[in-house]
Amino acid sequence: MLLVRWTSSISRPPPPLKGPCIIAIWHGRLAMLHQLRFGDRALVALVSGHRDGQLISKCAWYYNIQTVIGSTTRGGAIAIRQLIRLAHEGHCLCIMPDGPRGPRMHVSKGIIEIARLSGLPVLPAAIATSRGKELDTWDRFLVPVPFSRVDVRWGEPIVVTRDSIVAEEALRLEAALTSLQQAADRAVDRPPVEPA
Repeated sequence: MLLVRWTSSISRPPPPLKGPCIIAIWHGRLAMLHQLRFGDRALVALVSGHRDGQLISKCAWYYNIQTVIGSTTRGGAIAIRQLIRLAHEGHCLCIMPDGPRGPRMHVSKGIIEIARLSGLPVLPAAIATSRGKELDTWDRFLVPVPFSRVDVRWGEPIVVTRDSIVAEEALRLEAALTSLQQAADRAVDRPPVEPA
């Protein structure tokens, strides 16, 4: 990741928010998570206890990224309490709403519930790289390689209120994330990834 960072041309506009938020990104772009950190405090990422989550946890400290282990099937309630506490301390959170098992590029309701409980807006984000190996996994996990063009995109923040309809907000976020990711892919001449 360091070599990719040092050798690549990176297009990354400033994020539209200055304060804490929940950054949402598709699971397949998890390897480039460090491109999404901003502000002085550590970014807090929700990762699974599976192999990919464990790998990210081991590397994340180098980029001032803290991880919370949990998923919808294991440790979810404890993880949500940790995330909300860290959000109240001023950290940005990062959640992959189609992880840890998919289906690819479909938002689960968990991120909407965390937004409702924490009071933080959800900031859709996308990352694409011109060169990299796309793995034959459920999420089409992209491993970037050096000497790439990297495109980072931010969407419009989504505010979830106590009265918001979870299913509607999930579909709104899903559409925003898919549109952003496909635009970022096209910007670096990569075939746009499609939902499962």
